[in-house]
Amino acid sequence: MKGKGATRLKSSKESSGLLFNWVKPVSIGVTVLSLMFAVVILILQVANKDIKNLEIIAAFQYMTESDIKSELIGDFPNGYISLDVQKIHERLISIPMIAEVSVEKVWPDTLRITVQEERPVAIWNDSSLLSQAGDILPVSFESLNLPKLKGAKKDSRLVMQHYLLFNRWSKRHSLSLVGITKSTSGWLIESKSGLKIWLDGADAMSGLKQLESVIEQFQLARISSIDLRYEQGFAVAWKTEPENVQG
Repeated sequence: MKGKGATRLKSSKESSGLLFNWVKPVSIGVTVLSLMFAVVILILQVANKDIKNLEIIAAFQYMTESDIKSELIGDFPNGYISLDVQKIHERLISIPMIAEVSVEKVWPDTLRITVQEERPVAIWNDSSLLSQAGDILPVSFESLNLPKLKGAKKDSRLVMQHYLLFNRWSKRHSLSLVGITKSTSGWLIESKSGLKIWLDGADAMSGLKQLESVIEQFQLARISSIDLRYEQGFAVAWKTEPENVQG
């Protein structure tokens, strides 16, 4: 009986020793992890210093710094790590008058925003402006000396594309383009000299190519309008002669 009791006591001590040997490294590991976590938290607290300085780089013509700052409400100021520059970039680039924008954090406490405004190139339907990409810009056009483009709202990009093509053609012939209109009647090009050119709505450029081949034969200063919407030839209206001349 004594022998059996001694055996049980020895077995209990061995079990306690094994448990202690297992718990000790776990405890050390937990302690090390806790220290590492505390260090990381401390580093984050130091690195996440508040960004309070705002640096806006832009040559504003249609917008102001206040417009930019109003878009940052709720996101700025914030901590260096907490501040989401991608979110700010997405909010700013969605503004119609902004063409390009870069947003960056500058250590230790500055947010730098570089803005490039859209450049209006034409007045759209006498009520707004168009960018070179054909986007409608909600900006006042008063006192702006820009060509006037007209058409359906959904066609703003198409009209701008044709304006760029027509404008290059006009410059080659020393014509200053002041407006174009897209309607069910076709394309109407208007120049500063008063010359009006009508083109087919479905194939405007072929009409200009046709005119290109004979334009040197005309004194454009004497012409009031040229209509190229005919299947064969074209019609010319002269400023000094009331009749149309079939081309």
